[in-house]
Amino acid sequence: HLSGPPGPPRRRRQGLTRHILGHVSEENVEVVRRGYEAYSQGDLGAIQGDMDPDVVVYRKDPDGATFHGWDGFMQAIAEWVEDFDEFTISAREFIDANDNQVVVRVHQTAVGARSGAPIEADFWFVHTLRDARLTRLDMLVNKADALAAAGLSE
Repeated sequence: HLSGPPGPPRRRRQGLTRHILGHVSEENVEVVRRGYEAYSQGDLGAIQGDMDPDVVVYRKDPDGATFHGWDGFMQAIAEWVEDFDEFTISAREFIDANDNQVVVRVHQTAVGARSGAPIEADFWFVHTLRDARLTRLDMLVNKADALAAAGLSE
């Protein structure tokens, strides 16, 4: 039979666990934020440095395509932007979804390569990390799908 004060030690451990996990998720947000800054500066090496070699990229629309590894990541990005000129992205919102996922609202502007028409839209990317390295990127068109992919709801 165990003796001792019933509640306080457990509460302290839970608080410590929350503190440690909170630190992990803050670190993940920072890794993701750093990736968007690197992309905007054309620093692909920095992006690759924060990525697991076996990263999986999933693009729900228009085709449900899945890509693997660094080469797959680069192919997914190339296909994402291939029909546009003057393509820019900026991360507008970071949602610390859980201990290993960060949801990002990505604002994109471009000019249609054939039409010359300006295009502006928001997309939602779910970044899954392990040990502060990107292991999966889900590219989604709406917030509800992104939140659901991260186990959240609006």
